[in-house]
Amino acid sequence: MRAEKPPEMRRAPLLFAMCAVAALLGCERPANVGAGLAPPPAVAPSAPPDASPPSPRDASPAAPASRAPADAAAAAPADAITLLAGGDVCLGKALGQELLRDPAHDLFASVAALFAAADVRFVNLENQLSDQGGETQHPRQPLVFTGPPAGADALARAGVDVVSLANNHMWDYGKGAFLETLDHLERAGVAYAGAGRTRLRAYAPVIVERRGFRVAVLAVTGIWNQGSLWQHPAREFVAAAERDGLAAAVRTARKQPGVDAVVVSYHGGTEYLDTPLPQARAVARAAIDAGADAFLGHHPHVLQGIELRRGRPIFYSLGNFIMKVRRTGPAVELGMLARLRLRRGAPPLAEICPVRSEGLGTVPLAADPRRAETEAAFLERMRHLAAFVDAEPAIGPFAADGCAPLEGSAAAAPAAPARNASAIR
Repeated sequence: MRAEKPPEMRRAPLLFAMCAVAALLGCERPANVGAGLAPPPAVAPSAPPDASPPSPRDASPAAPASRAPADAAAAAPADAITLLAGGDVCLGKALGQELLRDPAHDLFASVAALFAAADVRFVNLENQLSDQGGETQHPRQPLVFTGPPAGADALARAGVDVVSLANNHMWDYGKGAFLETLDHLERAGVAYAGAGRTRLRAYAPVIVERRGFRVAVLAVTGIWNQGSLWQHPAREFVAAAERDGLAAAVRTARKQPGVDAVVVSYHGGTEYLDTPLPQARAVARAAIDAGADAFLGHHPHVLQGIELRRGRPIFYSLGNFIMKVRRTGPAVELGMLARLRLRRGAPPLAEICPVRSEGLGTVPLAADPRRAETEAAFLERMRHLAAFVDAEPAIGPFAADGCAPLEGSAAAAPAAPARNASAIR
């Protein structure tokens, strides 16, 4: 017999949809969603009402509140922008100690060229940012860690526009450290999705505007380290994954006037597993069917396969980006960036840019002294992973910048593979 969901989970689709609708319309909080919770701020990237003016990144949690840069007001709106999405970034543990020693250390220097070529840069931030008296990892619990406050500045210097905070490490040092994380990101001008000071804000999309083109970013987590998120106090602050509720939120964002694209970040699955879990598949496909332009998976710490659905890419796991993990080996070291050319009224053009973890940093394919070896290993890895997903695309030839197109991502019907393309089969 199918186990009955707890009351919190049965109410989740309605709750998620109500939060998303309220946030996007900029209206008052639904009466039955958490007594005493205030609506999200009308203006500024993930900032409280009394915060300083928004940064030039122009990200906002409420659709009506987004503001275009002053110099873009007279220009014709862009028909497309480029979003570069990275996988798991952990600024705790050894990386956190490095930032404590040298707060100006540039963790993202190796990918500066790729970042500079994008309009919007997104990563999954796999840690809190809090001052624990020099501690960046619990001495007796190695899976409990935090980045120092300087981590927010490192993200901002690199040009990261939006991070997802919807993940299983967002309560490692408790509520105080969680709220401190929001403070540091707001101070640095880095917008965040999937979390907030209220439930309404946590489920609200972040809207980023570039040259008149507006993309909504939603983030949710299906993993929580302290038991069920639905039954944990953090449910008021972190967005939990639920298929129908997420689909409703995507539809709401999609219908909002002025929103040109919707991107979903999902934290879930099983660590070091090649196969996407059925739950991840269901959530991803529901999000795409509801109107999402791309689905970005995090948490397994290894690459997982890519699907094209309705011409839109599903990245079940982007793998590690800037993260020192316990395990070693090619499967853990290989990750990828997803480069999405988001287009108004059309599916995105998708490219993948392999990266390789080395030491405390990452090496993009274009700068890899072992480029030929890494490229071959990456393609072999993707061929292996294709056995676990449907609608496998083909990877086109890699360009000088270390990125390759996903053939068929430009339209609902797959295009003919490029010459020398590697079919993921």
